[in-house]
Amino acid sequence: MRHLLSVLCLLLAGMLSVGSLAGYQLDQLLRSAEPVRDIAGSLPQEEDFAEAVTDIIMEDLTGRLPDQLQWAVPGGADELLAPVVAAAFDNERTLDAWDEVLQDTRIGYTAQLEDIFAEGTSGEVRELDIELDLTPVSEAMTQPMREGLEDAFSWVPGLDPGSFDIIAPEITVDIEAATENTADPYSWATVATASQYWLFFAGGAAGLILLGVLIGHGRGRWFALAAGALVAATLGLWIAMTAAAPEFQHPAGVPEAAGTILDHIQVQYTQWAQPAWWMFSAVSGIAGLAAMIGGLLSPSRRR
Repeated sequence: MRHLLSVLCLLLAGMLSVGSLAGYQLDQLLRSAEPVRDIAGSLPQEEDFAEAVTDIIMEDLTGRLPDQLQWAVPGGADELLAPVVAAAFDNERTLDAWDEVLQDTRIGYTAQLEDIFAEGTSGEVRELDIELDLTPVSEAMTQPMREGLEDAFSWVPGLDPGSFDIIAPEITVDIEAATENTADPYSWATVATASQYWLFFAGGAAGLILLGVLIGHGRGRWFALAAGALVAATLGLWIAMTAAAPEFQHPAGVPEAAGTILDHIQVQYTQWAQPAWWMFSAVSGIAGLAAMIGGLLSPSRRR
């Protein structure tokens, strides 16, 4: 009976240790600024993303210039302004605005999941969509142009300088966080909420390891410890090759900017998340093999 309890404690400890690392990483993504910044902070430097956002801004901008200025833009607004808007990606002001977008989105999405957990869900998978508000980026990119136009055309009779604010369009990109129609929003919300208690999972795993070792005896203690460690290693490898290395699908009709974001995040997220799981699996595997060798070398208990 003691041997069975020891095995159960150590197996559960292995699973809790996996849950602890998974919870830690998810908690960091949802509630800390640095991981999101590391994963997506360099996105404005991606040429495809810069071009996609520039096209969105130019499409909106050229249709909203004040009528009084249409005659004053030689060669057409798009030819004159597109290079200015595109160049505005490569400056500190735009990068700061992008970081603001990332952090606001992270905070908002965390609150969105916690609300689903607290208030329930309709079951519609689109409740998991992420709304990326790029308006701060468009404002930062067009700020020099707006200020320049105000200085250059402030003499035009009847032209309100504040009218140039329309050059900074409101841009919102919807990203489908879950591409499978079978995804359950409440399950996502439950995992997100539980992730903040990852330290309790780690403490529980440590306590169960100690209890399992104390309850067990002889070779059985070593083999139970090996079983728990190898379960942790196996689960860690599985997560390293699945959840830590996701393959995001591009739904039909997804905007180019959203597609670029998904591709970038897929690569950067894997580079951020996967090494910890390789290390966890290696350490767990070594511990399991060591415990197994310890069990084989341990003298058998004679009655």
